[in-house]
Amino acid sequence: MIRLLLLIAIVFGAIYLVRWFLTTPAETVAANIRKSLWLLLGLGLIVLAITGKLNIIFAFIGSAIPFIARHLPNVLRLLGLAKSIHANGKKTKHNNAAAPTQAMNRQNALRLLGLQDGASKEEIIEAHKRLMQKVHPDKGGSEELATQINHAKELLLKEHEH
Repeated sequence: MIRLLLLIAIVFGAIYLVRWFLTTPAETVAANIRKSLWLLLGLGLIVLAITGKLNIIFAFIGSAIPFIARHLPNVLRLLGLAKSIHANGKKTKHNNAAAPTQAMNRQNALRLLGLQDGASKEEIIEAHKRLMQKVHPDKGGSEELATQINHAKELLLKEHEH
């Protein structure tokens, strides 16, 4: 009887998971799978440590890997901020007025945003938005590239107004 109940629970669980998988956005599914794998890794290391098959120190370090992986970009960002504070003696503010590495002209701006000559205001804004979602510093992208993309948008929109 217990085996039958367990089998029914497994079948219903599998049906629920398949249904959830088919109705949930891919990004959410991927994030949940990653979290589950990290959790299984951590639990596996803890079980190995409890059973004596793995040194407790290594199990602790291994169990901390998901936490470290999750917070490493924030720590690196803070360290980068700390370097700029230390170098200047005060907090530096990064803005869009930073000088780009190459001179920004109309052709460079169009090429950077992936636009053709005569692009409309809406196309410029959409191209900027699409690129910034990929390269924004908060998403792990380059601050310099984000600055250049902002510069390109401003230049093209100014020319579009005239």
